[in-house]
Amino acid sequence: MRIRIVTAALVVLPAILAAQSPMRVATVRFSQPAKVAELDIDKLKGQPSRLAWSADGTQVYLQTLEGRFGQADAKLRHYSVTLADGARQDMPGEPAWAATYWTDKSAQTSPDNPAFKIDVKTETRTARSAGTPMGGDLARGGAVGDTTGSAGGTSTEDATTAAYNNQPVPVNMMVVGGATIGEFVNTGIVPGLTFGWGPRGTRVIAFAEPKNGRITIMDAQGEKREVQGSKNAILPAWSPDGTRIAWLQKDGKKKFTLQVARVEPGS
Repeated sequence: MRIRIVTAALVVLPAILAAQSPMRVATVRFSQPAKVAELDIDKLKGQPSRLAWSADGTQVYLQTLEGRFGQADAKLRHYSVTLADGARQDMPGEPAWAATYWTDKSAQTSPDNPAFKIDVKTETRTARSAGTPMGGDLARGGAVGDTTGSAGGTSTEDATTAAYNNQPVPVNMMVVGGATIGEFVNTGIVPGLTFGWGPRGTRVIAFAEPKNGRITIMDAQGEKREVQGSKNAILPAWSPDGTRIAWLQKDGKKKFTLQVARVEPGS
């Protein structure tokens, strides 16, 4: 898995990040997910490819990709969404703080625990249906950051067609602590699309379950907790203070909703 080094990594985040302590997943509780905004793919002109929190936790950055996934000429578009009211605005490009956030969120190892690491495995399956792995049709196509080394790229439609035709297809999987945190059918792995590491110090990961897209958090010991009410999710992303998780939830053929759940430590 390739990790992009970003100059903006020198951006200083609030002191609260330094105060994070390991999260006790066994006692964590979640609020019911709250819908922040509805996102129409026709209006956004592309599939979601990145989600990042601002350092103050008041907005998220959303990137979409238009074109054939994995292609150098794919068009990127950039938006901000205010969490208080769901207002969306166009942005001229990816802000430095979003690039910094994405570097940690999508890395192969936990930001502060190198032993907590994602392994990559590949197997061949005969697709017998057009089921939806890891929470959305986007899983069947490449995206920015395709790590297969292929110059051709793969579209969502290409891979879906292969599934309908019952062809043997490669399935690239990300596995951590014995749990599969992402499956990519007939395409390369896209770091960060199905998972997000917790803030430094928390030593947890959030991911979308491959079978149903439900958001799950896990620690290095393999302890898990699911966010009830979540489904068909992609791009799970922790707030910088570790008190909230955001994700995009598929809602119909061409719509996503931005969802947020509060994370309560418990006792």
